[in-house]
Amino acid sequence: MPPRIHIIAPAGSCTGFIKAFGVGSADELLAVIQEVCGTSFEITGESRLFTCDEDELRGGRTDDASRAEDIERALADDGVCAVVALRGGAWFTRVLPRIDFSVLDRRRTPVAVWGFSELTPLVNIVGAHAHGVGVYDMGPAFLVYGLRRFAEQHRDTVLTAGVSAKDWAQQMLRSKFVEFFQSVVAVLIGSQPGIVIDANLVRGNVGDLPEAAIFIGGNLTVLSTLIGSKYDGCIAPGNRWLVLEDLNDKPERLDRFLSHLTLAGYFERCAGVLLGDFHQQDRDLIHAVLAMLDFHLPRGRSVPVLTTRTVGHVWPMTPLPLHVSAHLASDGAGACRIAFPADALTLCPQ
Repeated sequence: MPPRIHIIAPAGSCTGFIKAFGVGSADELLAVIQEVCGTSFEITGESRLFTCDEDELRGGRTDDASRAEDIERALADDGVCAVVALRGGAWFTRVLPRIDFSVLDRRRTPVAVWGFSELTPLVNIVGAHAHGVGVYDMGPAFLVYGLRRFAEQHRDTVLTAGVSAKDWAQQMLRSKFVEFFQSVVAVLIGSQPGIVIDANLVRGNVGDLPEAAIFIGGNLTVLSTLIGSKYDGCIAPGNRWLVLEDLNDKPERLDRFLSHLTLAGYFERCAGVLLGDFHQQDRDLIHAVLAMLDFHLPRGRSVPVLTTRTVGHVWPMTPLPLHVSAHLASDGAGACRIAFPADALTLCPQ
């Protein structure tokens, strides 16, 4: 049997995405993914968990046990080579204690998890394991928002007369969804040359940058929930680069989350900070976050800070492997390149 890619939706409901995508059910969506991935992989997924009802005044979702069981079974199954989350959203972080991650200890083959935003804990926990790989990458259901925002930001070059950003996003949705899963397959079989993230050095000294870099982190709000928990070791900052990004939060709240990292000693111990995209509605907050960091970075050491526009709640987003050694290089003028070798993520070579 071919290796399996298991699709999950353990956070926000995918009901709206399935409608926007133009299929009649979650099973039809799985069939589309199967067609994209071809016969080299079998696509599986608990489709009943994709279209849950959400009531934010009554705990959001009521299927915590089922969501945990779905993920635990996939992580325990040696036939599953990858777990891909359709979207982020909410209601997932509280499910973590229900998942027995010790099943990873009994695996004979590695497994990769794709996810971002609310899935930040899962990607870090699995990526920290000897048999796990964590890939911080957008859930493809995010395309509905990401494509529209991209069109709004580049309307002069993207939109033609009479075509709205929403229309353009709808026109591009299926092709970009296909491209996402094609990229997942390419990473798994090693058919792409590697992953490269371009960044800029905005704090610290170029000479202090180590050539080898390992990244942890993700969404700032969700990441902070792991500090002091039994999963704390999965995001231990010692000699690692701390990745931070966030969406639609006020600067004052972002400062509180940064304070959590400060009080926990993260900026004292990390090798550096990689800031991804921060925005609130139409407001770009990256400069606000940089200003806040001046109050959080330790005065006794120079912590290098990089920024990139291709990590976070953005499209296009570059996948960022966590707990995987990358080569970090600078041109001496502030432009940096983070490169992950293809063989580091090749779990199903062909």
